[in-house]
Amino acid sequence: MTTKCWSSVRGRRLRATKVDACGAPVAGPCSTVVTDGFVSIEFSPEIAEGEDIEVRKADGTLCVSDQGCPELKWIELEAEFCLVDPDLFSMFTGYETVMDWEGNAVGTRVSSEVECDAGVALELWTDIPGQVCGTTAAKPWGYFLLPWIKNGIISDFTIENDATTFTLTGRTQAGSLWGVGPYDVDATDATNKPGKLLTPIGPTDHMDMHLSTVAPPPAVCGCQELVIPTPPQAMAA
Repeated sequence: MTTKCWSSVRGRRLRATKVDACGAPVAGPCSTVVTDGFVSIEFSPEIAEGEDIEVRKADGTLCVSDQGCPELKWIELEAEFCLVDPDLFSMFTGYETVMDWEGNAVGTRVSSEVECDAGVALELWTDIPGQVCGTTAAKPWGYFLLPWIKNGIISDFTIENDATTFTLTGRTQAGSLWGVGPYDVDATDATNKPGKLLTPIGPTDHMDMHLSTVAPPPAVCGCQELVIPTPPQAMAA
């Protein structure tokens, strides 16, 4: 068994999946969106500093000195999009989707309310430079998963004599019930047979990133149906 080191360049695909107030994927006819219309995704860990314990003797010298351990509270996410997908924006923020007279999703209505419980899971695929296809004869990809993002809002944007980009922000939450997920994202044998995550998301996990040889799904405008595996325990295995 060996370690595979890899680099990451270019964001190729993003998939958002609706999750409930427990961080579990939600099945339904409009529960997932796949897009390539993003410009950048920025991750900023928020760290809680450990509490220092210090006691000095009467002469002013240290008697007890110990530094507490810092802890990751969450990861702030800032995603910039050049393509407006109304279903993705509404899924990310919980805002109402604006429909036209034919029932087509054409926009998003920004509300004063922020979705603080349910949210989305985000998966990202990037290119890996200089990697050969190896024994699976399949292209390697950088795979990134944030299984539970809450507090999604549409942030600053400017309309001017230039292209308009839109920024969505949110933060991760630990305790997701993503498990091994509802999608085939990892190879399970030497033939590159796709399967679920090989290691389930744990209760303290905010993010997963690893090399995968399973290609990302194609980008499609608008939401798609998500069918949860039966029995449901298959996702948590």
